[in-house]
Amino acid sequence: MKDEFEILFNTIKILKEKYRHHKKNFTLDGKLVGDIGEVLVAEHYGLTLYGDNTHIHDGFVTDSKEREVQIKASFKEYFYFTKHIDRKPKYFIAVQLYEDGTFEEIYNGTGKLLFNKLLAHLPTDRKHPYRLSVRRLRELNMSEENVDRIMRIIEIS
Repeated sequence: MKDEFEILFNTIKILKEKYRHHKKNFTLDGKLVGDIGEVLVAEHYGLTLYGDNTHIHDGFVTDSKEREVQIKASFKEYFYFTKHIDRKPKYFIAVQLYEDGTFEEIYNGTGKLLFNKLLAHLPTDRKHPYRLSVRRLRELNMSEENVDRIMRIIEIS
């Protein structure tokens, strides 16, 4: 496995260097997918990232600091949303990552709308975050109620 590890760590080194302005570490300890997603979304939506270890928001729209965003990225068919009602993000962007380096916007809207439409009916005393399916998030993303979004500056290819 020595060769495979060398490839992984060289790739991380390249990512860290190329995207150093986003202040991400691209660590292999479960944060790599999240860091990649945050950088992709930041680049395509014109966001400034806070760096590592923020609890509610990962960044903000560069020319509008009050439009803070939490970003979730996954290769799976679900995303997690905070269990803490008082920590709902102002905006929430969930993207599905693909092996070819592209991504699909699954949800882009307010945390309030997401919570009110998909989670408000569930118990709030939780040990774990809410798990949201791609299908349900897509439906909400396309609904007429989802009018407050973060606009893309670069189209997804």
